[in-house]
Amino acid sequence: MFAKIALFELRYQLRNPVFWVATVIFFLLTYGAMASDDITIGGGGNVNANSPVAIVTTHMILTLFFMFVTTAFVANVIVRDEESGFGPLIRSTQVSKFSYLFGRFTGAFVAAACAFLVVPLGIWIGSLMPWLDPETIGPNRFSYYAFAYFVFALPSIFMVSALFFAVATITRSMMYTYVAVVLFLVLYIVLNSVMSSQPEYRDLASYIEPFGLAAFGNATRYWTAAESNTLIPPIDGVLLANRAIWLGFSALMLALAYWRFSFASKSISARKARKADRKQAKLAAKEPRLVDTLPQPTPERAGWARLVARTRFEMGQVLRSPAFFVLLLIGLFNAFAGLFFGNEIYGTPARPLTFALIEPLMGTFALIPIIIAIYYGGELVWRDRERKFNEIIDSTSVPGWSYMVPKTIAVAFVLIATLLISVVAAMLIQAFRGYTDFEIGKYLAWYVLPMSVDMVLLAILSIFIQALSPNKFVGWGIMVIYLIGTIVLSSLGFEHPLYLYGSTGTMRVSDINGANVGWSTGWWLRLYWGAIALVLAVLAHLLWRRGADGALLPRLRQLPRRLASPSGAILACALAVAALSGGWIFYQMNVVDEYRTQDDVEAQLAAYEKKYLKYENLPQPTATDMKLAVDLYPEETRMEARGTIAFVNNTGKPLEQLHLRIADSDAEIRSIEVEGATLDMDDEENKYRIYRFDQPLAPGATGTFTFATRRWQQGMRASGDDTRLVRNGTFLSNSEFVPQIGMSRSGLLSDRATRRKYDLPAELRQAKLEDESARNRNYVGNSPWVTSDITVSTVAGQTPVAPGDRVSDEVRGDRRVARFVSKQPILAFFSIQSADYEVTRRVHNGTTLEIYHHPNHDFNVERMLDAMEVSLDYYEANFGPYQFDYARIIEFPGYASFAQAFAGTIPYSEDMGFIADNGDAESIDYVTYVTAHELGHQYWAHQLISSDQQGGTMLVETMAQYSALMVMKHLYGEDNIRRFLKYELDNYLAARGSEAIEELPLERVEDQGYIHYRKGAVVTYLLQDRLGEDRVNTMLSGLLDRYKFKGPPYANANDLVGGYLSLARNKQERDLVTDLLQRITLYDLKADEAKVTKRADGKFETEITVDAEKFYADGQGQERKALLSDEIEVGVFAQKPGLGAFERKDVLALRRYPVHSGSQTIRIVTDTRPSFAGIDPYNKYIDRNSDDNIVAID
Repeated sequence: MFAKIALFELRYQLRNPVFWVATVIFFLLTYGAMASDDITIGGGGNVNANSPVAIVTTHMILTLFFMFVTTAFVANVIVRDEESGFGPLIRSTQVSKFSYLFGRFTGAFVAAACAFLVVPLGIWIGSLMPWLDPETIGPNRFSYYAFAYFVFALPSIFMVSALFFAVATITRSMMYTYVAVVLFLVLYIVLNSVMSSQPEYRDLASYIEPFGLAAFGNATRYWTAAESNTLIPPIDGVLLANRAIWLGFSALMLALAYWRFSFASKSISARKARKADRKQAKLAAKEPRLVDTLPQPTPERAGWARLVARTRFEMGQVLRSPAFFVLLLIGLFNAFAGLFFGNEIYGTPARPLTFALIEPLMGTFALIPIIIAIYYGGELVWRDRERKFNEIIDSTSVPGWSYMVPKTIAVAFVLIATLLISVVAAMLIQAFRGYTDFEIGKYLAWYVLPMSVDMVLLAILSIFIQALSPNKFVGWGIMVIYLIGTIVLSSLGFEHPLYLYGSTGTMRVSDINGANVGWSTGWWLRLYWGAIALVLAVLAHLLWRRGADGALLPRLRQLPRRLASPSGAILACALAVAALSGGWIFYQMNVVDEYRTQDDVEAQLAAYEKKYLKYENLPQPTATDMKLAVDLYPEETRMEARGTIAFVNNTGKPLEQLHLRIADSDAEIRSIEVEGATLDMDDEENKYRIYRFDQPLAPGATGTFTFATRRWQQGMRASGDDTRLVRNGTFLSNSEFVPQIGMSRSGLLSDRATRRKYDLPAELRQAKLEDESARNRNYVGNSPWVTSDITVSTVAGQTPVAPGDRVSDEVRGDRRVARFVSKQPILAFFSIQSADYEVTRRVHNGTTLEIYHHPNHDFNVERMLDAMEVSLDYYEANFGPYQFDYARIIEFPGYASFAQAFAGTIPYSEDMGFIADNGDAESIDYVTYVTAHELGHQYWAHQLISSDQQGGTMLVETMAQYSALMVMKHLYGEDNIRRFLKYELDNYLAARGSEAIEELPLERVEDQGYIHYRKGAVVTYLLQDRLGEDRVNTMLSGLLDRYKFKGPPYANANDLVGGYLSLARNKQERDLVTDLLQRITLYDLKADEAKVTKRADGKFETEITVDAEKFYADGQGQERKALLSDEIEVGVFAQKPGLGAFERKDVLALRRYPVHSGSQTIRIVTDTRPSFAGIDPYNKYIDRNSDDNIVAID
């Protein structure tokens, strides 16, 4: 009987429209993701799109989305009999409980498993498409697909099936089951976000994350591209445990379902019985009212009453539904967890300022409202039909709109309620963290009001689709397609907001600049989409399903007749508003402004490179002096710039041409005049001009050119408003408005697949380290050393800032004008900023330290000033004099999160250090760290600038990292530096697998951040530890003296590597320098176990067994073993190193011991009993698993 019931259920599910809708949707989704170059799941970089890692990742992610489909299969098998009235017939037979329950479950589960087979099928077929870049596709091996499906997808589908089968069996309600699905999804998202943001939870996540993403991610976390393309992780250890735990959970859920299931009809609860009795008693106590004549009905005047009554009814249905309160709690929990654990940098949280919470709130609610709209749209529209009550209602004279409008209001109410509850969550977090300035006005104006309109648009769409669908499952499927479309369409080139339903642009909020970015565009788009939504609402009303026949075609035939009504007039008005507002938006975005898709941008960059990259090494004169006048008009988001640039021919040969260009697409060249030259070529589209000298410019000869440029966003932008030139908080670099001399590859296409798409060389690589000619250019766009005279004017209420001594600053009428002069050379690489700043100053050893910040962002100003003092003291003592008598940190709106060093000025994002919360002693003081790094650039970039070739960023970014680490070491002590090194090491190892071209040794780094920042920090710290900090600093000081403010030939990596090698005192140290700087070297250092015995003299002897290996890797991650023979630190401790409470007194013994390849035992004697022991306990080596360096002692 079991087999017959299972087979019957399978046949039923295979005939179910849900099966085929789900199959088509997931096939198209998977095929589209694989067949499109614009969508990547699990691949990217050098990892193939059909690599085993990518295939497994795709299966796991789609299993999560498939959860709704799985639930539709398995939950329906129990509820269906109750809803269809077939349950009593089943209960009258001799079918056993086991056969009925698990036969139904088995059939539904097999159907779900079969439907999911389209995922590997879609990946395979998609990978065969001829238009795909062959470099991104590897061999298709059956084992990859089998591993993904049978190890991850199938157990996860089984787990989801068992869980929600149990829920449906217990509740006998599809509504409660889908609420449970949403709850599970939110809990999963929260769990995932918390676990992924807290590295210490990774091991725990590997066990408890139900779909295997965490276990698989940890198993492959440090895999290189070569490993990701060829290997499958073994099914053992944590991965096996994870799968076993959740299969066991599935069995438990099935047992629970069996235990709670009964063939008996579901009886009314005691609470509901008491409630029904009270209602009956209340009705019986009321005397009926008798009249002789009924009042004359006036249905034509009952419209408003009907609307109010139906709205109250629908709202009552929602408010009385337990699902509503469950969804509110879900929204509260989702927002609370997302905000509480979000916005951390180096593991340090930000203060919960209102502006900093609003954008994460918007991100948190990107998915949840759509899920709620999908669910409630189906439930409210189809409720009457499912309860067989529709024919009674449809026989009344009540018009269709009195059903459609209240249902829409009810769905919108649910969505807005979840929106409001998220605000409550945000305020609770603020209060919990001691921040009570809630700024409710910002929540309402910047978040609740615009998002409420968006929720209404979503509610109308949901009701409209359900009104036209043959059943609610098809409607849900169409809404799922809409959900997927919102994710992928923009990636496929459909980017214009006029044809992406509900697209209202991107509004960015900031304490400095308010909601000015995207505000007006968003409301114009809401007007347009509101009119479209009104059209959909009228159509839903006119096509509303009435009577027994719910077919769509008859209703469509009646549509013209129904349009001859007030509804038709409303439809016409809505269409007119949509046409007028859409036309205005189109005019603004496509005529006043230039509309370009991402493909357009890429095509232009490709054409630009083909036409002009050949001029990159063409000898050109060098700028020597810049006199600029920059006028900012923030209210108009307009800038006018004028200037005179002096240049000299220092190439050693006559020059016939001068090439001038502006690479920024938002800048406009108004005029350029070159002394003694005529315009030979003017490419207006690419803003590239070639001037020919009347007489060749002789070696050593000088010249000038004048220019006028403008930057002005006059219309709306489809791609979003300008975030650089804004009403309050403008931040512009000189390359955005000053014509640059000569061609540079900066900003050209870098993605290999995109480059091949436009017939460009796959890689745009830097010059080899051996190329001496490359030393004639520096890596910052070949920016020369110049003197400058910069005048900046802005509105009277703002403070302008530029590099140089502030020689004048005055208010002239409604304008504030400030002049900055640099007589000492600075790089022609600087910024202009302007905002309504409060300025905090401190003078330290003759240097004026200034922080320009928002008046309410003074939390860390003193910490920044302290960091500037400590950093300058260290740098001047070890590297040489600081070149300016000022150092300025300038806050800018948090539209981007970074800090950047220019000459004496450091722009610093408002959502980074300014609002960091360093109240926890265990958190990393990244405010000081970042400040020290950027001040380090005043030496490493703004005194010594490196050549534009391999290894160039090692002399700039790596040295700034080293400088900052030294400041932190002296500030917090060497024993607390492990937290910094551990963070940098983990980020380096995790990033290796996503390398787009090839990993290179540090001395040959090609502007690869994970190498010059992350690896560079760990490597240079180890080198100073082994070679001696003072000796290293003396070498670096000499290097600075040699190249300070010098032009070509610029310093390169050979100078720095040679300096380190010169400090090596023996072969071990020379090998270490070579391994760290000239090779890709990885270590595997592990403390296996540690035993302590108490000696007769009262001391404690710790015997530590360690394993050690060394590997060399190539650029693709292929490794080979190398002989390890080094001296590495081994120590014993009272507390575990790296925790916030760890102090110097906790170090019981620590020194270097000879360590070789393989296993060895090291003995350490201490006066007190240690609790922890380890090798390389401070993570100074590039250890590919630094979590096993320390072991607890029992």
